[in-house]
Amino acid sequence: MLKEAIEKIVSLAGPKTFEADGHTYIADDEGVYYEVAPNVYGPEAITLRSLDAVVKMVKTEALRQEGAVPVYITVPTHLRVEVFRSPLDADERYFRPVLYRAEAADVPGWEASVKLPFDQAAVALQTRFQEGGDREYTIDLLSMISTGAKVTYNDTGIATNVVTSKGVVLQENTAIRPVVALRPYRTFQEVEQPMGRFLIRIDERGITFTEADGGMWKLTARKTVAAWLTEQLRAEVDAGQVVIAL
Repeated sequence: MLKEAIEKIVSLAGPKTFEADGHTYIADDEGVYYEVAPNVYGPEAITLRSLDAVVKMVKTEALRQEGAVPVYITVPTHLRVEVFRSPLDADERYFRPVLYRAEAADVPGWEASVKLPFDQAAVALQTRFQEGGDREYTIDLLSMISTGAKVTYNDTGIATNVVTSKGVVLQENTAIRPVVALRPYRTFQEVEQPMGRFLIRIDERGITFTEADGGMWKLTARKTVAAWLTEQLRAEVDAGQVVIAL
């Protein structure tokens, strides 16, 4: 009898659940209560590898979901795009589902400061940079330096003078531009790569490229990606079905 009474007291002292206005709450023996949040289920975010895949998924799937308009697309970084929508109704408790995440794949990239031997730098400019800017000038410069029999450097801090001797009689004097504009592959390959400014310095061991635009190329890349998506989804954007933002 005593055992049953103790068990009854213990059971009465434990937390209790109750419902009010369609919500479930738990209250303890001191009268403190909190709401039990329901399990909210949404579509699993899919990781994509290109901007083209984003456009196709939005057109063929995202916009066909009932009540899913508008679909929002943001470009949080130069290497990522996210697609999401607003909660469909109050039952979702303001859960904002992310439908797709696109991550730039097969992008060689280029560090803020890179030093390479002349021959390797010439190859890198051919394979890791998009055409445009001062790429051809820089390739020609490296080709000339790498083939010189003798190289003399005079770095004034403003420009670098390079003297290359060919054979025993021919000598060429070249004033190198201190800053060149180049387009390394650093964002999605469907778009034009952002132009970056690089300070170049040369010594007997090779050439150094140092980023000289304060990282502003990242903002340019995001704007370029957003503009490309806007153009590909022009009809949907004009109809208010898709909203694209940085």
